Amino acid sequence: MAQPESDSAALMQRIRMLEQRLQQLERSAAPPPRPAPSRAAPTAPPAAVPAAAPPAAIPPPTPEVATRLRDPREEDIPQEAFVFRDQAVTLRPGRAELSLDLGYLRDRRTVSSDRSGSAVLTGRVGLLDGVEASVTLPFFIATRSFELAPTLVTDRETRAMGDVTAQVNIRGWGEREYRPGAIFTAALVTPTGPSPFVNPSQGITSQQVPVDITQFISTRAAWALRGGVQMFKTVDPLVIFGGVAYEYAFPIEQSGVTFRPGWRISYNAGVSFALSERSTLGFTFIGNYTAALQANNVQYRSTASEAAVFRLSLVQRLAPHLWLEPSLGMGLVSESPNVQVGLGLRYRF
Repeated sequence: MAQPESDSAALMQRIRMLEQRLQQLERSAAPPPRPAPSRAAPTAPPAAVPAAAPPAAIPPPTPEVATRLRDPREEDIPQEAFVFRDQAVTLRPGRAELSLDLGYLRDRRTVSSDRSGSAVLTGRVGLLDGVEASVTLPFFIATRSFELAPTLVTDRETRAMGDVTAQVNIRGWGEREYRPGAIFTAALVTPTGPSPFVNPSQGITSQQVPVDITQFISTRAAWALRGGVQMFKTVDPLVIFGGVAYEYAFPIEQSGVTFRPGWRISYNAGVSFALSERSTLGFTFIGNYTAALQANNVQYRSTASEAAVFRLSLVQRLAPHLWLEPSLGMGLVSESPNVQVGLGLRYRF
């Protein structure tokens, strides 16, 4: 019984100590007595000094605060960047993405008409922080019809894989309050597509396969290097972007003729904004200029071309890692397709 009595005594002593401590805190928190007023020189009573409050536990940040405090390098670029997807970095290191873009192109001119269907398969992977690589494999079936006479029409149909492109996108710097962000791109184009140089004596035939400028589906059958820069700036609720790229094609020899495809400058500009957490709308102007072709040091000025397209696109998230992206393109100059519709499917893992 001695043990329980000693425990009870220790507990009572502890309670008395706590009561004494509480009384001391109450006396220290109480304001000092006000001095008696002096008739000679009345003074204002001193202000009471509040007692120091005990340190309170810091609450954990709310989800909104946690999002703002998170390192942006650890997050994917917002969905608005998908509108200029080919010139952006949207994957963290180790993440991958697979996309399939289906398209239909229709063009009508004075004596010719084009119809083209395409399927573009693209694989992307995040290599390092701010570095992303991709490989694009375009497949297409294209038909060009010529009206040689009111009752004579010839058709030329091509089914093939276009030029495969390997590309690396590198984030130069992020955007700041008064400075846009920048993405640098470098690409290698391989001559896997069919050759458009059907008639070497003329340098290039007018029946070459149509080109889809929104997907860089080209059949120039030449090695090429492309480099560019893409700028972007968030002006809530819009994301404004624009970029330019230069492509140089190396000379090739076919049927004893040395062809030098013209260099190409591509450019784009537009805006995108979020309709909701799952939907993003984009308006993009896409254009390029291709210099004239040379064959055996003879320049064919008529082969120089300029194209421009206005593209309306929607990025719709269907699941946490799945997106659907319909688009509509309208030609702005005579050398552009009249209309082009597309449907993209993107899956991230």
